Amino acid sequence: MKKPELLAPAGDYGCFQAALKAGADAVYMGGQEYGARAYAGNFSREEVLSALDEAHFFGKKIYLTVNTLMKQEELDRLADFIAPFYEAGLDGVIVQDVGALRVLGENFPSLPLHASTQMTVTDAAGALALKRLGIVRVVPARELSLEEAALLKKKSGLEVEVFIHGAMCYCYSGQCLFSSMLGGRSGNRGRCAQPCRQPYRIRSQKTGKSCYPLSLKDLCTIDLIPELMDAGIDSFKIEGRMKRAEYVAGVTDVYRRRIDEYLEWPEKKRPVPQKDRELLSSLYVRSALGSGYLKRHNGRDMITLDQPGYAGCEEKLLEDIRSRILERELSLPVSLTADLEAGKPLRLTAQAGEHAVCLEGETVQQAQKRPLGEEEVRRQLSKTGGSGFSAESIAVHMAGEVFLPVKSINELRRSVLERLRAEQVGAGRSLAGETASERISPQPQPLFPTRPDASARPQLSASAATLPQLKACLKSGTARIYLTGCLTGASAFPEAGRLISEAERAGFSGEIFLALPAILREESREQMTQIKRILDSGLFDGALAASPSGLMWLKENGWRGKVALDHRIYIWNRQTWEYWRDEMDTYCAPLELNSRQVYALPAPGEGSRGRKEILVYGRIPMMVTANCIRKTAGECPKDAPLGKREGKGGQGARPSGTGPSGTGPSGTGPAGGELFLIDRYQAAFPVVTDCRFCYNVIYNSVPLSLHGFLGEMKERGTAFLRLDFLEESEEETEALLKLFEAGLRGKQVQPVYAFTTGHFRKGAQ
Repeated sequence: MKKPELLAPAGDYGCFQAALKAGADAVYMGGQEYGARAYAGNFSREEVLSALDEAHFFGKKIYLTVNTLMKQEELDRLADFIAPFYEAGLDGVIVQDVGALRVLGENFPSLPLHASTQMTVTDAAGALALKRLGIVRVVPARELSLEEAALLKKKSGLEVEVFIHGAMCYCYSGQCLFSSMLGGRSGNRGRCAQPCRQPYRIRSQKTGKSCYPLSLKDLCTIDLIPELMDAGIDSFKIEGRMKRAEYVAGVTDVYRRRIDEYLEWPEKKRPVPQKDRELLSSLYVRSALGSGYLKRHNGRDMITLDQPGYAGCEEKLLEDIRSRILERELSLPVSLTADLEAGKPLRLTAQAGEHAVCLEGETVQQAQKRPLGEEEVRRQLSKTGGSGFSAESIAVHMAGEVFLPVKSINELRRSVLERLRAEQVGAGRSLAGETASERISPQPQPLFPTRPDASARPQLSASAATLPQLKACLKSGTARIYLTGCLTGASAFPEAGRLISEAERAGFSGEIFLALPAILREESREQMTQIKRILDSGLFDGALAASPSGLMWLKENGWRGKVALDHRIYIWNRQTWEYWRDEMDTYCAPLELNSRQVYALPAPGEGSRGRKEILVYGRIPMMVTANCIRKTAGECPKDAPLGKREGKGGQGARPSGTGPSGTGPSGTGPAGGELFLIDRYQAAFPVVTDCRFCYNVIYNSVPLSLHGFLGEMKERGTAFLRLDFLEESEEETEALLKLFEAGLRGKQVQPVYAFTTGHFRKGAQ
């Protein structure tokens, strides 16, 4: 059986040493920049270098987290930031940004690249879309089942790293804008304010009391370790870079022993000792532990509905971990062999693992009075304290009666062990003296002038979620219309197709795009057969992909039409745009950049690939979740009696109907039971469930509206300005299209609805 890697977190140097002492095979940590835990202690440049030497001395690995989305100026500094760690033998980097993968791959070709869980890799197709960037390992979305994770590994040929313990995000990692949009602190930038741990009321068909419907129980897979090992998962990852050394040591120690036990006795799946089970359930956890998504898709009992705060730890437990693990000296076993013969130099050989060092010292003398005893030599050689070694075995070979000052033995012991330590550390260095700074490529010049050709005025595009919205878009002659999943169900699509055909016969000349699901997983492949039939109907000019998996699905199915990339495929910098350019007709600018950063993104002219689209209106999707708010509320349509289920044919809830006052134009909200999350400030966040692909989307309480920026957008070479409709009526949709069209013609427009400008003025932290 292959031994999996046990990967432990470290938020500071004490946690790093705790991980080593507890038996971790590798440790992941963040530097002072680019890490997705901005509020952890993190490591200075000198601390990372010191940790690399210490880890390599003990035969362990270090992975550096570079798992945030990067603005252009940050990406331009990345290679210089990584260079000293690369020279010191950094064992890998965990990355979210595609542009960062390109920069690292070009400048550090032997540096292993790992795709962060922030990249929302949900199937082998998504992994393969990144494999050509040099990815050797993927950390898939935590929502995948064990079977899906194993299949991803088999199909992609990549290593797979799975979380086995720690806190869980409610949203698919990388798809959360909740903290960002409410408080300016972006989870994609490592600054999440954890709005999922706040209280909400679930308002739907029943009026709910305040609870914590977004707070998942902490993950604990101690009972699933044999199954994970049998599945061939390469790395077992413990979450917790914000937690104390006692947590790192205690949790790592329990999983280390569980893994080693199963490796030794795979035929005997022994029960987890009760003492270990109690430790895991008592060490900085929320109200309870669960096995996460590895064995189930979602469920109400996965949520800490009553209290999401961390429980305290008993001092007795912490003291036990300190005395048992943290206070012991970490050392490497070494075998020492001393050869003493009169007239010849003292010869001392030290061996640790595959490395051995032999040095000669002072010349051994013939004993005149008191000969040197073998036990005395052993005693001096055993004094390895402070060297990092512990004498596992000592052999002394003496030819006759000899003498040598004790000081000479001690000096040679220190020299040999220092040299052996250098050998151990040097084995972990990957460059053999090469200077990384000599490899760093100069940053390319911008591909386009700072002021693109503005001769072509932007056109309006729109996504329609209901048939009335589609009617309004067709009637208004919208240049491009995206049909969302609500219009591609078995009952809705025939009517949508009829409306489009009638409009085209009446002179409509706009483009029709099919929007693919936000999340594609291996388990949803069967549902995609219906999407393929619709896409092949001849009705569509293009497809809107919201993930690399969606992009690969289009390729697999021979799609030859246009492809638009949604804002969920983050293009924060020029290098990311270059990577996706040949795959797309247009891309939608990310929603966390400010206007200056959005305008700086590439905007080629008409007819070129990679044209830019900006979302100017619509409720921003704050979360995409595998867990289901409707199910938590006890209203899952699949659990309803036959004849009373919503979303016939598994189509899911369609947004229409009336919601609470003030949540959008005319106060409308999504249907399917009018599901909302109401926060402590009484803001109502619409929730839409997609039952075909079994995920939720939680939307902002008010729509984004950038009507005040239309004048400047006209001069920035933007191809499309996009409006996303969710709950708007036909009349409201038509009125909004007219309002933005008037703004593009230079008229001063003033909406009557409540709105936000999102990050367009300031950008996310």
